Amino acid sequence: MAYIIENARIYKNNDVVNRSMLVDKDKILQVKPSFAKYRYMKMNLDRFWMAATYVFCSHEIPESASSADGKGFFIRRFLAEGCTTVLAVASIRSLHEWKEKVDEVRRFYQKGPLDFVIGIKIPLRALTVPLVRKCKTEKIPAIFVEITDPRELYRIPWGWIREALFPYNPPLIPCLSGGGERERLLAVWQTVLERERIPFVKGPVEPYHPVKLEILKKIGIYPLKGYLHTGGELSYNLFIDDGTRSLPPDKAETPAVTVHKGEIVRVLDKIMYRPNKGEELVVYRPAFFS
Repeated sequence: MAYIIENARIYKNNDVVNRSMLVDKDKILQVKPSFAKYRYMKMNLDRFWMAATYVFCSHEIPESASSADGKGFFIRRFLAEGCTTVLAVASIRSLHEWKEKVDEVRRFYQKGPLDFVIGIKIPLRALTVPLVRKCKTEKIPAIFVEITDPRELYRIPWGWIREALFPYNPPLIPCLSGGGERERLLAVWQTVLERERIPFVKGPVEPYHPVKLEILKKIGIYPLKGYLHTGGELSYNLFIDDGTRSLPPDKAETPAVTVHKGEIVRVLDKIMYRPNKGEELVVYRPAFFS
């Protein structure tokens, strides 16, 4: 049944807009300043801040395969924080490990309550033309690259990698180690990849924190996730407005309500856990909106 969400102060693109939405089940049919002449049932949100649910990145799955461990992991790391979509990263050391590691991540998240996108993490030496072509074939929209020595970046045949990435063009995302070398690693990373015209993200993506909008765009998750718009899915967080602030809440604040594709998954301290709802999101064209 269709209804109207009115007087919503929506945080999007680092700004706040006052909008009303005509919704039906799990879809947003239309977004306007108001629907004054419509006679649908209305839900007034003037005491809340509203934001799209978060997209988190995760590089791990629980060591134990028990359903209890999986449930605790999903609730603690994601649902309790207002996240309903995961960039789930499979760590592989070479192309030979692809099927085992990627399938392991896929099976785990399919048993959970969240939507997910699969990325891969590799050491820099494993960045080869066959692996990049495999990413295109399998629609892997994000390649995390472990770098420890800036000199290694000059040994990669970037011309061949660039040709192999085209036309899918999944971005390369740095994963750093080396302590004090961090700034130098990132500086060389940016210099080399800009010069070689390789799609890339400038810095690491922090696990279990909202992925930034510009990175969601490069990967191609935006606008399918992390954005409230006409034709999009109805997935949002509500934060109680106590009347003392003029800016939306930050990630450190816990949502009062979380809705995922039209279904309530959190109200205050109560979380509704729905297993086997994991749906894999396929990105057909990364960076289309960047």
